[in-house]
Amino acid sequence: MIKFKNRKPVPLGNAGIFAVLILLVGEEGREEILFEKRSLNIRQPGEVSLPGGRVEAGESYEEAAIRETKEEIGIDPSKIKILGELDYLVASNRMIRSFVGRTEDFDQNKFRQNDEVESIFTVPVKYFIENPPKNYNTPMRIQLQDDFPYERIPSGKDYPFGEYVHSVPLYLDTDPLIWGFTARIVDGFIKRLEVESC
Repeated sequence: MIKFKNRKPVPLGNAGIFAVLILLVGEEGREEILFEKRSLNIRQPGEVSLPGGRVEAGESYEEAAIRETKEEIGIDPSKIKILGELDYLVASNRMIRSFVGRTEDFDQNKFRQNDEVESIFTVPVKYFIENPPKNYNTPMRIQLQDDFPYERIPSGKDYPFGEYVHSVPLYLDTDPLIWGFTARIVDGFIKRLEVESC
């Protein structure tokens, strides 16, 4: 008899599992979103991101987002109130779960540059409400290596693997530029605000 091991589902393949936090700072009604500019010493150097990173064994996505925010920005976890979770992002062999939180009495001057984060900055939520991102569409297709066993699959090298369009959002007026996954997550957050305000 087959014994099936029942457990919580995880992504198939080698997908990286990450969690990020849209952290709101400032007074209610005039909130701003906190962003990081990544250090030149790490992957994707100099780019803008949200606090967050890889989920470690034994922790929840929410715990990972809060832990990474403490490690990168130095904010005491007890000062972070999680408001909820956004839709998650699956792309480029990674899954990113996104949370929205708020912190009180945030002092940007207390931030100290570290191995992961060069600097931090904030952008008013109002900016994103009034300025949706511009999307640039890029066609993407599967390209297999020459040693792939085409002779074993129907139609061989003529197999219709397909092509899809990858949309890359950019907030063109921001400096530094907010784009890519970070822009997609922020846009998803803003769209939720619009839905919930109806």
